[in-house]
Amino acid sequence: MAFKMNGSPAKMGTISGTAGHSSALKMKAEADTASALKQMELTKEETKGAYAGGKGADVTVNATGSELTTKSGQKVKLDANKKTHKKILDARWKKGDKASGGTLNELVAARKKHKKGSAEYAEIQNKINKSLGSKKVHKGTKVTKKGETVETKPKGTTTRKSDGKTVIKGLGAQKGKTLTYADKQAEKVKIEKANVTIKKGKSTGDKNLRDAGQLEKGLIKAGRDNAKTGTVVSRWFGKRKAKRNARQLAKRNKKEE
Repeated sequence: MAFKMNGSPAKMGTISGTAGHSSALKMKAEADTASALKQMELTKEETKGAYAGGKGADVTVNATGSELTTKSGQKVKLDANKKTHKKILDARWKKGDKASGGTLNELVAARKKHKKGSAEYAEIQNKINKSLGSKKVHKGTKVTKKGETVETKPKGTTTRKSDGKTVIKGLGAQKGKTLTYADKQAEKVKIEKANVTIKKGKSTGDKNLRDAGQLEKGLIKAGRDNAKTGTVVSRWFGKRKAKRNARQLAKRNKKEE
């Protein structure tokens, strides 16, 4: 039985080195780029009160949050100053925050500490992108003494072989027992916020504020937000400190009643 081919293999791009093959590769690259900028999908329920006369609609929002597209293909420029548009952007951010494990704001704060193009910036940006529905992947690079551009990774990290993620070095790093670099940076921002609260409590003589900050810091280090944080020993100390501060706050509150 004979099989009929629709078109020349050379023109169809199935033969390497031909003009058709180059064209096919170009089309694939363009498709990959479009896929990388995949928008976040918001359901009718998620946009209720903000779109289609308040009824809501299934829409997608682009990676930068500047435009939405309806199911019919209609594109609408988003303006955060408009009440309904802000609701859509807030819904997008809320969904992204949930996808990030509740660390989206911390990731943005952590990203500001690093130079764009660096390995540190790239790792954090990739987590932000993934959380907001974008498949675009950044890579940190540097130019060697030989003038070659090579990919780099943040200091103190290693690549986990099972999934290719950049994780903090340590015992069990290859077994999924350490945080990813991005998650660690988000955690650091949370601890910095707790330290600000502690410092303010101490400077103002507000023991409740001080202990509240210390309780938050202890809970973070104990693994409340991520069981893979630190080590078994550091998590134990975190739990111990958190319990002590919780008791101090409860005791003080009881006295004030």
